[in-house]
Amino acid sequence: MAVISGILFMIFILVFAICHAVYSKRYGEFFEPLDNKTYSFKSFLPGCLGIIESLKLSGKGRYQAKLNQKLVMLYGSRYITYYTKVHWSVKVFHLFLGLMTGSFICFAGNIGLSALIIIPALGIGLFFLADKNLDDMYRERRFMLERDFPGFLSKLVLLVNAGLNVRQAIERIATEDNKDSPLYQELRTVILDIQSGILEYEAYSGLAERCRIKQITNFVSIIQQNMKLGGNQLIFELKRMGTECWEMRKSIARQLGEKASSKLMLPLAIMFLAIVLICVAPVILELGSVF
Repeated sequence: MAVISGILFMIFILVFAICHAVYSKRYGEFFEPLDNKTYSFKSFLPGCLGIIESLKLSGKGRYQAKLNQKLVMLYGSRYITYYTKVHWSVKVFHLFLGLMTGSFICFAGNIGLSALIIIPALGIGLFFLADKNLDDMYRERRFMLERDFPGFLSKLVLLVNAGLNVRQAIERIATEDNKDSPLYQELRTVILDIQSGILEYEAYSGLAERCRIKQITNFVSIIQQNMKLGGNQLIFELKRMGTECWEMRKSIARQLGEKASSKLMLPLAIMFLAIVLICVAPVILELGSVF
């Protein structure tokens, strides 16, 4: 079985190398815009995209719908087609990596029939690991948006009270604050969209679509309603919403504190057990010598 594992290892490497050689020129530039830090392996993705395009692989149904929801929040709806292909390319790359790793381990360790389970298990496991990485990025972005929004809303209320309209206040906050968090990046995108000729109403709709959290959706609804109907209720609504957001932020902070304390329970229990053993062991040894 070890020989078969070695043959499979060589086959997986050969298939991956051939696909990379065939499709690297065609799809090499496709992955150039990707961040080098997040996608440090992007030079290996052209062959994976070639496999996807040749076999017409794509997710369907609820599974792909969930992926699309996360991709839209991370990158926006205008780039959903591009990043869907990127994500599936990453999944195929992880699949090859898992198959090659599993077959090499089975060959090097001279593993028998268990290789029939280990090789596909590693391949499938790493294939879905790409989804977990995407989910982690989604959760982190969502958390950072919820964390920064109350502070932004407080600044906005102060500036609107000082006489600026909503657009001017957002532009001032986005340009003067050098934060590189997702919320402030999205605010700068809103300003750029408006400056490029997109209607202000549509620019705010794009903000809600990209962020996809309840607080920002409600915020955009309040602004758009004020743009349609006018009136003097904007400040009151924003202040009310600001109070709710700060309470929500306190609740999130408490939840994080509870999670941190629960994670400390196991190390504390191990330390307590070690201390008990250190204290009790000499007594037990002393009693043993007496009897």
